[in-house]
Amino acid sequence: MSSHTKHRKERVGTVDYDTQIREVRCQLVDQLKVLDLQLEQKTQQLQDMTDYLRRRGEIENEYARSLERLAERFTLKIKRKDPGNHSVSQVWVALLSQTRQESRDHCRLGESCSNLLVQPIIHCLEYTQRLAKKSKDLCSQLQDGLLKVTTELQTAWRTYFQYHSEFVCAEGKLREAEKQEEKQKQSNSKKLERLIEKKQIKVQEIQLKCSKARNDYLLNLAAANSSMNKYFLQDISTLIDCADVGYHLTLGRVMQAYLSRRVVAQQKVSTGLEQIQEAVSELDQGRDRDVLLQEHYSTFSMPLRFPYQPHEGDRISEVSIESETRCEMETRFKQIQTRMKAVTQESEEAHTSMSAARSSLLEGISDDDLESNSGSSPPQEGSNENLSLRSNGTRRRANLQEIENLYFTRVKEFLVGSSLESKLQAKHDLLKEAVEKEASNERKPR
Repeated sequence: MSSHTKHRKERVGTVDYDTQIREVRCQLVDQLKVLDLQLEQKTQQLQDMTDYLRRRGEIENEYARSLERLAERFTLKIKRKDPGNHSVSQVWVALLSQTRQESRDHCRLGESCSNLLVQPIIHCLEYTQRLAKKSKDLCSQLQDGLLKVTTELQTAWRTYFQYHSEFVCAEGKLREAEKQEEKQKQSNSKKLERLIEKKQIKVQEIQLKCSKARNDYLLNLAAANSSMNKYFLQDISTLIDCADVGYHLTLGRVMQAYLSRRVVAQQKVSTGLEQIQEAVSELDQGRDRDVLLQEHYSTFSMPLRFPYQPHEGDRISEVSIESETRCEMETRFKQIQTRMKAVTQESEEAHTSMSAARSSLLEGISDDDLESNSGSSPPQEGSNENLSLRSNGTRRRANLQEIENLYFTRVKEFLVGSSLESKLQAKHDLLKEAVEKEASNERKPR
């Protein structure tokens, strides 16, 4: 896991849930902005690549000075954008370095750049924008779920504080009544004894409510921290990967096709081509994702865990089982255990389905035939072969969109299911510890 997963330093002083949650909200908003910025960067890179190939096709028959001006043009653009350490940007650097070595070009290479190599980039731009939108929408849904968990945490926390305050107040009144009884022992006041009995019953009732509220608070606290952990350590990377599906693959395949034609056309520039080959072979979607996360560390790093904040005087910091709640808590534990087994199985099945859908999507993206005209003249405009290629391309893109929809459905099922599994696991572990502790206490001799 990349360094963005490290926890931030603990703050000094009392943790304020409201402040912390506001900070999380701001962080989530910034994440969506970064995803938009990443899409803009990829779109610009694809548009620049398309522009480059078309322009390259036009000047293949021009003098070396024209090629040098072209390389300089894109070099300046890249310097202004400061692409950083992304693998795609490194391909650009190698490509432009090699371009400066060229002085004469091959006509066939010009035709390939103007037509065959441009189409996959255009298609890549289309599905990259669609995938980015779907990833952002899914990210928003996950963020809504995350904020819902924090709202539940706040509600449970306030309920617990309310009941514990009532318990402290009722207990104080009981102590006062007991003091009065001590003073009036000689008078044998039956009325005062009944009053004390009523207060004792009330204290016990409020104490039971307080215990239940504390348990709910601790369970929601564990679920909230678990949800935060999963979202920042797993879901974000998954969503970025979803948005990048096919992006690196297409650029890599286009560059590989470009290289094969350059080798045929000009053996004398083999040194430059080897440099591009090295950059293309290092295209790494996962590494670019980690670079993005590191560049925006404050936006994607996991926030502080929600700490347990007991009410004044309450020293219990774990889920506890009272005799009155034992049956209820054991039933709840068994229900969560049963539910978790089912959800875990569903999550594993969803992950398998997601992987299969991803493979299908990558296979569909790879259907752009970059080698169809490598051994013969390209089809003439309006010819049967050209019309057939266009028809096949239209059908392929329509099928690709269906696969995209299926893939994101599977991704959503997996993320939602695994998030539920994470929350259930957190509650299950706390309840299991409490149940086992209660059982152990019962076995001890009185």
